[in-house]
Amino acid sequence: MPATTSITRITTKGPNEAELEAWPVMDPAGLESGAPVQKGILYDEDPAPDYSVGIWECTAFVDRPGPYPVDEFMLLLEGTVEMAMPDGTSVTVHPGEAFVIPKGLECQWKMPGTVRKIFMILDGTEPGTGSGAAQNAGLGRITVPPLGQPVHRDVTPPATLTTREVYFVNHDSRMTVHIDTFHDSLHGPAPQARRHLIHVLSGEVRTDGASDEAFGPGDSLYLMPGSGLSWRVAAGTRLLCASCDLGPAPP
Repeated sequence: MPATTSITRITTKGPNEAELEAWPVMDPAGLESGAPVQKGILYDEDPAPDYSVGIWECTAFVDRPGPYPVDEFMLLLEGTVEMAMPDGTSVTVHPGEAFVIPKGLECQWKMPGTVRKIFMILDGTEPGTGSGAAQNAGLGRITVPPLGQPVHRDVTPPATLTTREVYFVNHDSRMTVHIDTFHDSLHGPAPQARRHLIHVLSGEVRTDGASDEAFGPGDSLYLMPGSGLSWRVAAGTRLLCASCDLGPAPP
């Protein structure tokens, strides 16, 4: 379902709180245990780079260890996910937390119960290539951005309107995950160059124009590029953002 509006509210049950759609059965060859039943809804998709944004719900399963097939940002709404690593360590993600898995990372997905998540997926450049590959620690781990208080606390007023903390850049630099903190109120054009999946951590975002909407803590929204959308962002607002450029990959 390609997005047709400039801004879309992401709800936990899909557009207009509609029930999620049944999705195809997983290939048993890729599973270590479980008979998962999955449902979902797509808010946007582009088959050329294999890009999609949506909601996914699935019952318990454990897949087989192997390289992760895509770059994926996820915000967990319900359930718990454990990602087991080849060295014996694991990363456990709980409801309300976000995480990013880079394409090619060796890991094993484990779900003891039903999980629901918001996701952004990009099947980008092969691991180890592209301008984002050099000295990029995020490509060798599962990244869990800190969604609580800001990591850095300045004792003096910041010199810029917005502070950006970048937590993930994929292999070809087309997908990034960051947290923006607005130190003062902003009224102007919303970001347009890329597609943005945004989750409000604190404060408020309000859109201007015919579709005047307010988004507060816990709300999620999706922005399309080229829309000319204007928004108001309150001082103190913090936004978790996964953004993607679907143009040609950088050399």
